[in-house]
Amino acid sequence: MKKWQSGFSLLEILAVLVIIGFAMNLVVLTLNDQQEEQLETEALKLHTMINLASEFAVMNQLELGFHIDKNTNTFELLAFDSEKWVAITEPEVFKPHQFSEFISVEMALEDLPWGEENLLQQVDWRQLLNSEDEESLLELEKMKIPQVLLLSSGEVSPFQLVLTLTDNEKARPYYIKGELMAPVELSQELDDDA
Repeated sequence: MKKWQSGFSLLEILAVLVIIGFAMNLVVLTLNDQQEEQLETEALKLHTMINLASEFAVMNQLELGFHIDKNTNTFELLAFDSEKWVAITEPEVFKPHQFSEFISVEMALEDLPWGEENLLQQVDWRQLLNSEDEESLLELEKMKIPQVLLLSSGEVSPFQLVLTLTDNEKARPYYIKGELMAPVELSQELDDDA
């Protein structure tokens, strides 16, 4: 009489591990696809928001700008109220937008072939604040100052935004580029002159 062994054979264990491996691979591929779709959605939303803000500035004769806060991964539109820059909260489409944690947004303002002189880089903010001490530097850091201007004339200060997935190097990045006049461009190809 043969005794039945308790437990699983090596072949059964290997078969289960292979099945688990395939299932995990499908889950990872699905998550990557979802992240790439969200990256595309975020790029389209940001592109549309910048172009809409530029049109809003022209139609309402306002000086607008925007900045990317690296600490909070947030895009924020600003308006100049004759004394300082303030965040725009109305209409709803212009409210600050926080990107997902897996999306990285990098901004280039210098060394752009289409924008040799960025007006914001030429401003000495300490001189504007009439102070040279460290306290003025702290005050300057608290101020919301746009990195890119959207002027009432339709002009846009030169910039390039690059949106990428932080943990997926295979995903193609999106480029949003402003070249002095609105509208800004969106592409997945880096131009040869950039």
